[in-house]
Amino acid sequence: MSSSFAKKLADSDKKTRDKTFVAVAKWLGARETITALEAKKLWRGLFYSYWHADGRATQLDVANKMGALVHDLNRDVAMAYIEAFMWTMRTEWGGIDKHRMDKYCLLSRRVTHHALRFVGERGWDASEALAGAMASGIFGDSNRGIGFKLHIAGSFLTELEAVCAGVSGLELEEGEEEVDGGVAVPIASEDLSRLVETFVQALQREESAVLHKRMREELFAPLADASRMWDKPGAPRLTPNSMKKLCEVAITLGAENGVDDACREALYELHALLKKGASKTVKEATARGEDPEAEEIAPAKKKKKAAKNGVEMNGKKEKKKKKEKSQKNDGGADEDDDDAKEAATKEKKRRKREKRLAEEEAMEKRSTKKQKKAKKRDAEREADVANGSSEPNGSKLLAMRALDRANTASPTPSLESYDSGSMSPRSKRLMWNDDAVTYSFPDVRGPINTNRGKRNLRLTPTKTIFRPIHGKTHKAPLSAPNPSKTSSKLGPSASKSKRPAESFF
Repeated sequence: MSSSFAKKLADSDKKTRDKTFVAVAKWLGARETITALEAKKLWRGLFYSYWHADGRATQLDVANKMGALVHDLNRDVAMAYIEAFMWTMRTEWGGIDKHRMDKYCLLSRRVTHHALRFVGERGWDASEALAGAMASGIFGDSNRGIGFKLHIAGSFLTELEAVCAGVSGLELEEGEEEVDGGVAVPIASEDLSRLVETFVQALQREESAVLHKRMREELFAPLADASRMWDKPGAPRLTPNSMKKLCEVAITLGAENGVDDACREALYELHALLKKGASKTVKEATARGEDPEAEEIAPAKKKKKAAKNGVEMNGKKEKKKKKEKSQKNDGGADEDDDDAKEAATKEKKRRKREKRLAEEEAMEKRSTKKQKKAKKRDAEREADVANGSSEPNGSKLLAMRALDRANTASPTPSLESYDSGSMSPRSKRLMWNDDAVTYSFPDVRGPINTNRGKRNLRLTPTKTIFRPIHGKTHKAPLSAPNPSKTSSKLGPSASKSKRPAESFF
């Protein structure tokens, strides 16, 4: 059934898509369970159904419908629906072009918002199930979907704050109607810790330094901020005890064997950040005479100013009233100027978005290139171990073997011997490597150091009679040079011709 739904959802006809979406909502509402494969097929159709949504108003309406569908489902079906959505976005994110990136960012935020609302309206009892769906859907594959992971890391806390406050969390443009945000559902520190632990565990597997930084700056640092307890009353926050538990999780994951160095460093930095945040929160709460483990803190009282009619109002309302009054006295702002300012603002936002997307794309390419190099290096090491090599550095072995063959062929000639006409072809072959690594001459001050492998062989002493080759590589001659043509040309009569040492270069 889900396969037929997927085909009709991706149809180019809007009426067909709308009719199929209603049928999908009824079908899901009547199901007690749904398999992961069925959910993935269904979301593949929904993904391309949203592809046809053009215009900000249409995109917002369709995204809200797809996200709000979760509220009509039972818990098991809802979790499968959410996990399939995250899996689909992660796998399809790389194929979204820059012209459609904003609309899919909007879809991601709306579905994430409704997923958090679904769990919050049920007392956050399903927070552990949602954390499992996020771990599998978002961070199931550490080598794919880095763009979607960056987006979720940057928007997760914002959407969670909106759900706890009972608002939509959308930045509406002029003329757009406010979207219902549901009832306010504050989250306890213990439930928040379960959701945040998903991102902590992801730090152990995700090797992207960009993702580590995004998580630290957009998620962990705000939650570890001690002033959050008083500056944002009612907002989701971690108590000192919850921070300490996450500290233990981070240090345990970082100490396991086989963890990448970058991941281990990120986990240790998180441990230090949360530990410092817990300590600072306790100190400030003690100084204020409040309980640092209190889940709810009374909001700070705002200073109010009395208006002329005797009705009290806060500062924001009074500023708004003064602004309206000044505009009224000036005869109102010119409509053309307002349109120009609005167009300039939109253009500025558009350029900023394009710049951010270009940076993320470049970061993703660098991360992919780095991962490929690491895989190639690991494969070479495994091949060395499989071949029974005691030394895993193949380049070093090649260099040492080449020098051994050269040194055993004949004694190393002195500098004076190069000026001699009796220099044998065998001695000349000491100048180059049989494995076509490079031309390199032993230094008279000592043997060439092979600790760095091929790279070391590409360096030639600059103070000898030989010219440095600056890292260039040259193939060895196919056969030994003819002894009859090895007469010395270093004398005064042949000053214009190249010396044998230079002829190799």
